[in-house]
Amino acid sequence: MKSAVNFFLGTVRVRAESPYPERVMNICAQNHIPFWDYERVGPTTVEFSVYHPGYRKLGDLAQRGGFTIERTRKVGVPFFLWRLRRRHALLIGLVAMLLAVWSLSLFVWEINVSGNETLSAREILEALDELGVGIGSFGPTISSEAIANDMLLKIPKLQWIAVNVSGSRAQVLVRERIDKPEILDKTEPIMVYAVKSGIIKRMSVLEGKNVVKEGDTVQAGDLLVTGIMDSLSSGKRAVHAMAEVWARTWYDLSASMPLTMTTKEFTGREKTKTALFFAGGRLNLYFNSRIAFTDYDKMTTVKKLTLPTGNVLPISVVRETYREYAPRQAEMTILEAEQILQKRLLARLSRTIGDGQITSTNFTSTLKGDVLTVSLAAECLEQIAAERPFTPEEILEMQSPSEKEQD
Repeated sequence: MKSAVNFFLGTVRVRAESPYPERVMNICAQNHIPFWDYERVGPTTVEFSVYHPGYRKLGDLAQRGGFTIERTRKVGVPFFLWRLRRRHALLIGLVAMLLAVWSLSLFVWEINVSGNETLSAREILEALDELGVGIGSFGPTISSEAIANDMLLKIPKLQWIAVNVSGSRAQVLVRERIDKPEILDKTEPIMVYAVKSGIIKRMSVLEGKNVVKEGDTVQAGDLLVTGIMDSLSSGKRAVHAMAEVWARTWYDLSASMPLTMTTKEFTGREKTKTALFFAGGRLNLYFNSRIAFTDYDKMTTVKKLTLPTGNVLPISVVRETYREYAPRQAEMTILEAEQILQKRLLARLSRTIGDGQITSTNFTSTLKGDVLTVSLAAECLEQIAAERPFTPEEILEMQSPSEKEQD
C-alpha cells in the first residue's frame, strides 16, 4: 500500500553533499520533509528518497543550509503526466483508462466464502447469485443486512451470515447451525446384534440380558444382547438393550502390481501459452496452438489482475506450460514392490476396522510373470455390537397369551 502511495505522489531519489551529512537529515526533520531509504555513500555524501513536493522544498533550503542536492532518479504519476502534457491524445486515453478502471472497481469480481463446514462454498455462492450477489454485481447497491436476512430464510442450516464488500472483493462470513444432539430414547425396545463375525473377547452389558458369553463364536447378524427381560408382574418386559462387545476378527486381503513400470523423464523442452479471461471470454495471446510434443505434462496457473489499491479486476492471466517427457521403462525390485503393497494393504485394513486394533499380521508374496501379488492375513480386535429395533416376531413374543388371542 505504501509503495502505491509513493508512486501516485511521485518520489525522488536525492544525493546530498555536505561537510556534515547528518545536518541534511536534521533540516528535513525540522521542515517536516518526509524521507526514507537513507544511505551513506561517502564521507560527505548521503542518498535518500523524498516525495516530489519535498524535493522542491529541500532545493530552497539547500543554499541556506550549506549543502548541495542532486536528483538521481524520479518515478511516479506526476512525472509521467508531465511528459504527456503536450500529447493530448495519450493524456485523454490515460484519463479514459483510469475512469474505466475506477468504474470496474465498483463491481464485484471476486467472492470468498469462509466459516462453512458442512455447507459447500458452491451452494452458498449459488444462493447468493439468486439474490443478486454474484460476479459482476454493482457493489454500492449490495445491502449486507437484507442479503443476510434472505440467505437465512433460503438456507436454514445457516445461523449467521455477513456479506462485506470492499472495493471489488466480497467477503462472505458464515456460521452454521449446530444440530441438536440426538437424545437416546431409553424406553424404545432395542436388541443388540453382531455386525461382524468373530470370537467374543470381552463384553460390557449396560442394559438387557446377554445371550452369548466371552469365548463364544458369533456370525454377523447373531443376537448378542436381548431387550426382552423377565418380569414378576407381567411375565416379560421390553428394555433398550445396550452393550459393548469386542471380538477377535480375521481378514484376508490381497493386492497386485507389475514390477515393470513406465516413468517420465523430462527432456527440458517447454512451451508456454498465455491467454486473458475477461467477462467469461478467452483471448489467446498466441497464434500457433499446436503442441509439437507427443508426451507432455500440462500445468495451468491463473492470476487475477489487481490494482495497487488491492481492487480486483475482471481480468485473469492464464499461463499454460507444456513440459515434454520421454516415457521410460523402470524395473522395480521385489522388495520395493512388497513394501509398497504391504503399506497399501495395511492402510486398507485400517480403513475397514475403523477404531479397531490390528493384533497380528502375516504377509505372503507370489510372483507370476511380471506381476507380484502380496496377501495379508490379519487378526484384529473390534467392537462388533450394533443396535436394532424389535422385529414383529420379537414384539409378538413379548405379548401375553390373552393379547396374542386378541391379535
